[in-house]
Amino acid sequence: MQLASVLLARATAWIESVDLNPKGNAFYPDLAKALVERYNFLEFPRNPADFDETKGVRFAFGKNGDAVIDQVVVYAYGILLDTRVSTTESRRLLEDALRWGSKELGLAYQPSMIKRWQYTSQLTFYSDAGLTTNCRAFRNLADNVKKSAREVTGEDLNHELTGVLVDYDQLERKHPLGRFSIQRRDNTPFSENKYFSDAPLPTDVHLRILEQFESDLSQKS
Repeated sequence: MQLASVLLARATAWIESVDLNPKGNAFYPDLAKALVERYNFLEFPRNPADFDETKGVRFAFGKNGDAVIDQVVVYAYGILLDTRVSTTESRRLLEDALRWGSKELGLAYQPSMIKRWQYTSQLTFYSDAGLTTNCRAFRNLADNVKKSAREVTGEDLNHELTGVLVDYDQLERKHPLGRFSIQRRDNTPFSENKYFSDAPLPTDVHLRILEQFESDLSQKS
């Protein structure tokens, strides 16, 4: 497996934003101004309506030193930070921003205030291990669809399994975690063997699962 690109590495801290400013002493526009000065965000809230946490207070296209931040969004019950490096880096930057806000802006932040972390990892990769190659049921399914489609259209088109979804019973959990998926990359010919994968996991764990899946596919069944 060869990593092509990290499209999204998101770390979300589940923390109630009002707890960071329990007495309302910190003025939101002043906090926003300080964030823009430190991280050089090109997009940031400018009007009163932009500070609606039910919709998300968004800061985007920022940089601090060598660290590039795609966006930070503050919600009433959580804060997310996106990079294209890794979820580990996104979490590090978010924790650093909260510590800085506590020291410099008077926020009442303590690490224990974060009730849990949630991650989203999206990436593209190349792999020569076909999804249907070594699975008879999938291969037969693809061949049967190909044959039936040829009878209907008169065209001999290549058919194969183009995606895999792994999910849990959505009724078991109030707040969805997201599903794990692998699929052919859109607008890319099959011959390039390029895939897209989405996972509610840290980037390093995501990559490890993909590598194991590729190894398993390569084993003759």
